[in-house]
Amino acid sequence: MKKYLFFAIFLASGVFTLNAQTKSELQIGLAMPQGDFADDDEDDAIFDGSGVASTGLYVGYKLLSPLKTDGLFWTLNAGIMYNDLQSDFKDDLEDEMDDADDFSLPKYLNVPILAGLQYEKSLSDGFKLFGEAGLGLNILKLTNLSASEEDYEYSMTFKPSVKLGYKIGAGIVLQDKYTISLNYLGLGSHKVKYESEVEYDGDRERDDDKFEKALSVSSLNITFGIRF
Repeated sequence: MKKYLFFAIFLASGVFTLNAQTKSELQIGLAMPQGDFADDDEDDAIFDGSGVASTGLYVGYKLLSPLKTDGLFWTLNAGIMYNDLQSDFKDDLEDEMDDADDFSLPKYLNVPILAGLQYEKSLSDGFKLFGEAGLGLNILKLTNLSASEEDYEYSMTFKPSVKLGYKIGAGIVLQDKYTISLNYLGLGSHKVKYESEVEYDGDRERDDDKFEKALSVSSLNITFGIRF
């Protein structure tokens, strides 16, 4: 709890630095899972530390507020990162669940909220390089898993997990309006809690559990942005 309070204070202090020269930036790009998040060990998939996540989509918003040092900005980033499961893993699961009338597999949603600093250096008219770093919180949420047959229904509901996260990255700014950036995001190790429910012949049973091993979420994101 103390580490989350520290971030809240840090974030609040940054908000108070906003001024009339604050810039806004909309971002969209690819989210490429790294490390355990991308690991394709089907035996350890999802619940035992292997994310089996595929390349997905990132949509974000960034605030940049200039500080006294020329080219230095305080930043606030908020985004949504969506990743599905890898197609080979999904195909294998679909084969195993061939008898099911209907089923849905989980997908990953990450919501990083990060505050930090960005430094920009002009190399020529209309062309700048920048580096950035940020620290904050990430919220991981998996969509539900479910399957049903004629007299049998099974569902698993995953609860949100909040952990500290960070980002480091670099990029270019064109004409003070367009950006291209490459960022590494480390979004925490999550032992997600979930509730499973089984209904068979009218009898219903619920159970609460959590991942056997924490899932470490990391991603290499390439994004394109527009400032206004």
